[in-house]
Amino acid sequence: MIKNILRKALLPSGGFQVMNRQCETCIYRKGWMGTPVAKLEDQVRETHHGATGFKGYRVCHSQKRGGKACCRGFWNRHKDRFAAGQIAQRLNCVEYVEPTK
Repeated sequence: MIKNILRKALLPSGGFQVMNRQCETCIYRKGWMGTPVAKLEDQVRETHHGATGFKGYRVCHSQKRGGKACCRGFWNRHKDRFAAGQIAQRLNCVEYVEPTK
């Protein structure tokens, strides 16, 4: 499971992409009026009994189709609560990237 997460998340250079800032329409910005954040987080939350973390991460929606960079709002709140985030930090391979359109 963790190998699959890392394989999908890592760049060819070995880095884990995270947006360098929250995009203008980030679901984590104050005043977000769309789908409740908790409901969106449930899509990547661990579901087994007693779990407190996430099985994956929220991909930033402002990227070009197929982008893999982690949402900066999600990263700021949960970087220590999902495997790829923990591993990328420990290996010092977090790569902050610019939003793309």
